[in-house]
Amino acid sequence: MTLLLNGLHRLILWLCAALTVAIIGALAVQIVSRYVFNAPVHMTDDIAELSMVWLTFLGAALVYREGGHIGMDVLSGFESVAIKRLIHVLLHGAVIAVMLYILTQIQQIQPLMSRLEFGTVPKGPLTSKFMLIQFPFALGAGFTILFAAEAIWKELTGTPTHPTKEVHE
Repeated sequence: MTLLLNGLHRLILWLCAALTVAIIGALAVQIVSRYVFNAPVHMTDDIAELSMVWLTFLGAALVYREGGHIGMDVLSGFESVAIKRLIHVLLHGAVIAVMLYILTQIQQIQPLMSRLEFGTVPKGPLTSKFMLIQFPFALGAGFTILFAAEAIWKELTGTPTHPTKEVHE
């Protein structure tokens, strides 16, 4: 299972890198075409914006697995390893509960989506508001749940919880 999650981690990492390149490339094309050739290219802003949305939600799940989010180390005062593990399990469980709640509320943001417009993005099934906003939102929440469940399993079995060294080697 860890091998599968490491592969998923690596895939998300490469996807986030590709999204970053897409953002930089789209904005560079926009700057050059607008200020050098005085002929702006359409959709570059939308490509950068949509890449940022996907990057945000996928990157958040990735950083969660790596333990890179901002946090407070209030557990260092506890001497008991069992208490530390219990608190970690409860915290990861709380993350799962919040992400499950978020997944149940995705349809609730539909009225907000009706006000959102992507100026030059062609209309189609792959460019619907669901695919552009709600799907990456749900995918990021789903990956976070998966990685939180993995962290709980690792806490219960006593293995290291942040696999950054084994993933990036």
